[in-house]
Amino acid sequence: MTETLRAIVLGSAKKAHIYQHLLEQMPEYTLVGFFDPDDASNVDMLGGLMHSFELANKADVFFIDRHVKHVQSEWLGHFIKMGKSLFIDGFRPWGLDELEQLENWRAEAQGTLQFGHVLFNKPLFTSALQYIRKPRFLRLEKHCGAPKPGQFSAWLFEQLAQEFDLIQRSIGSNIRQVMARPLFLFGDNPDLLNIHLEFDNDAVAHISLGRAIEPGTHKLRIFQADRLYHLDFSRQEIAEFRPSNPENQPQLDLDGQWDPSDSQVAEFSEIPRHIMPFDSWKMELRNFHENCRLGLSPNTQLEQLIASRQLCDWISERVQRKYHEV
Repeated sequence: MTETLRAIVLGSAKKAHIYQHLLEQMPEYTLVGFFDPDDASNVDMLGGLMHSFELANKADVFFIDRHVKHVQSEWLGHFIKMGKSLFIDGFRPWGLDELEQLENWRAEAQGTLQFGHVLFNKPLFTSALQYIRKPRFLRLEKHCGAPKPGQFSAWLFEQLAQEFDLIQRSIGSNIRQVMARPLFLFGDNPDLLNIHLEFDNDAVAHISLGRAIEPGTHKLRIFQADRLYHLDFSRQEIAEFRPSNPENQPQLDLDGQWDPSDSQVAEFSEIPRHIMPFDSWKMELRNFHENCRLGLSPNTQLEQLIASRQLCDWISERVQRKYHEV
């Protein structure tokens, strides 16, 4: 018989209604209520979450909605130390010290802290993982607005934390060198950020981000020994390209574009790849229940967020030290 976990949503009434609709279809959970940390009446004068002891006694697990703005790591640490498990929708922009403290509390309590609804766990990348083997070069392009003055670090995390997670887990090696350079094309705010990452296994990743990229672009190209995978996050498409003549390998221009339709490179055969159709929310909620019940490690946990946070901090420090206007 399935063990039913009592759940509380940390989020608005509107978001709690969405969770209620999801959880009603799953015998693994019973939703007992919600609590909105963004409601000033629920926070004391010191910024603490009121009624936290009462909340902890009413639930086994807590779901933290991504739209909640005021979620202090100390609140979640309180729930963790009381033996509660947490499902957090998306990566939160906590500082590295906060994340490491959360991991210490989680490790001591042996609880589950799982991050859901991130790119790595969604159908497109889950499907691509079937084919990716020892990538040598990754190229990411993403269009977004320019950072506001003084907001570069927050902007970088918001735009690339999940993509950094994809890249680091795909390559599976420590970062050896980080280079980053903003370009100012239309004003005082950087319009394009180029990031170059080198890894201990000699793999390379190149990232271009900003409003100088064609609008709507969100693509990742993954090169490995005998093929290229093209992941289009905007269109939710995967394509595989193989050289028609295996002896002809493409010449990689790390600073330029590579297009398999270009007549200047070897002919390539395109193989459209199917994206596995599954409800990522239901799958993650079932996995969360299993992780809580059996003490298993989530697919995406604090370890991955810490790695992304570290990389964001490294890049921010290098850019802001050299370009004081950022």
